[in-house]
Formats: sequence, structure tokens, C-alpha cells
Amino acid sequence: VAAAAGGLLDLSFPAVGWWPLAFVSITLALCTMIGRSIGGAFLVGVAFGAAFFFTHLVWVGTYLGPVPWVALAGLETVLFGVGAIPIALAYRWTDRARGHAVVWFVGVPLLVAGLWSVRELVMGSWPYSGFPWARIGMSQSESPLSHLTSWIGVTGLSFLMVAFTAGTIEWLRLRQWSDVRTALPVAG
Repeated sequence: VAAAAGGLLDLSFPAVGWWPLAFVSITLALCTMIGRSIGGAFLVGVAFGAAFFFTHLVWVGTYLGPVPWVALAGLETVLFGVGAIPIALAYRWTDRARGHAVVWFVGVPLLVAGLWSVRELVMGSWPYSGFPWARIGMSQSESPLSHLTSWIGVTGLSFLMVAFTAGTIEWLRLRQWSDVRTALPVAG
């Protein structure tokens, strides 16, 4: 599932431009993080990262050859796997606070979105000035959300996309769809 999510994320970027697939990809990626151990989160993150970066960065091989392409995509894959660990831990630790609706509907989505955004910022600036071209917000260049980047930047758009998706996942996990109040954080 994580590898499929990585492939879907690549399809959401401008080369193909099916921007709604970014939300599907994020949903699948986050669902694979729920309940994972540290090692499991790393492996799931590596599966997602490999499927995404080896397809998203194929152009590097065209201009620089296969060794730099594999090196760049491999490094980004490992960094993505490492960045998946805090997200899985956030899900594990916040699952203990299920009785608190504010934590579950507001705190978890904001925490997960923050961790995802921090991972993107780190990968976009380290090592050697990083590789910022693979941030989720950049997949929305042809979407109705693209105008938001002038206000909140690409990282802010990534944060909002992941927060919305994580909020939807938490709302679905609650299974109390008849109570409209539970959908308010996602709608907000």
C-alpha cells in the first residue's frame, strides 16, 4: 500500500498533473503508519519513498547518468523512511488519548502535519542544500489550491493538505458519522 501511495504521489506532480491523487497518496501513506513499530514505520516509509523518488527523479538519470540518479533517489528514500518514524510514534502515542476529542480531532492532525512538514523542510535543506522539489505542496501547481502558496508558501500548503487528510482519517477512525460536531475540525 505504501509503495502504491508513492507511485500515486508521483502522478500528482506536474509531469502528469493529476493533483487530486496527492490526497489519496497522503491518505494511504498515513494509514500505513498507524500502529507501526519503529522498524515497521521505517520500512513502510522506505517503500513509499522508493516508489516515489525513483519515479519522480528519473530525469536525473537522463542528464547525469544512472549512478547519481540511484544515489539521490536512494538517499531521499532513506531520509523519507527516517522521517516516517516520528509520524508512526505520534499515532501510537496519541492513540492512548482517544477519550479526549480535542486531542484526537485537532491535536493528532496538526501534530502529524507538523511532523510531515518538518521532514519536508529537512529533506529540502539537507544535505548539500537539500532537494526541495518533491514537497507535496508542489503537486498542487495546477489545482485550485495553488493560489494559497502566495500566502502560506509551499510548506504551508503541504501542512494544510496533510492536516486535512489526517483529520479526515481521525474522523473516519472515530466512526461517529451521525454526530456532525465530529466533522467540524476537518471542515475547518
